[in-house]
Amino acid sequence: MHQRQNTFGAIAGKRNNFEAADLPGGNLTFKQLTQPAVTVPTRGRALDHISFEVKDLASFCKQLEADGQKFDAPCNPRPGAATSITYITDPFGTYIELTQGLNRY
Repeated sequence: MHQRQNTFGAIAGKRNNFEAADLPGGNLTFKQLTQPAVTVPTRGRALDHISFEVKDLASFCKQLEADGQKFDAPCNPRPGAATSITYITDPFGTYIELTQGLNRY
């Protein structure tokens, strides 16, 4: 599994014979490829992006920045605002939305 598996609190495991990662509300299952993969970004495709609700987005962004993560949209949560949002693209091209406060709706 990728070295940043702990960024979103995934718990590594198995699903049948496949490597898997359990996240709150979901499971990601991975299959070993038998030939070289062609990696393409998710943005603009059928599955444009995935999203995670984060409890303290400002601190989480600081942690990601310290790890060298670049942001697709500025990570500047608004103090006192009901919601905050930013976007990143992971090393495999997955477009990821990070939110705070959307779980209230």
